[in-house]
Amino acid sequence: MSTLSTHILDISTGLPAEGVRVALEREGEQIAHGVTDEKGRIGELGVGPLAAGSYRLIALIGEWFGASGRETLYPCAQIDFVIREAADEHYHLPFLIAPGGWSTYRGS
Repeated sequence: MSTLSTHILDISTGLPAEGVRVALEREGEQIAHGVTDEKGRIGELGVGPLAAGSYRLIALIGEWFGASGRETLYPCAQIDFVIREAADEHYHLPFLIAPGGWSTYRGS
């Protein structure tokens, strides 16, 4: 079974995004949630090992930007990913955010 972590960096300021609410869904049902720490990280999303299946990691960036008086076009950023049956590895899926966009990559 696999594990998951994330972190969020605001590339418009060059700083970690502390206090962003994040949720993990599996097949449309929320299975875990958390809030990024002062380093913009969530080491484990409050869920044990992940079984094979389709998942969605959602960062509620709109409310986070709004709390600091900044507007964004995007209420959330989401990563859809699949864990294969044979997978037994760690998935680190970070978000790079800015008011005008966001991106992701598979980290280590």
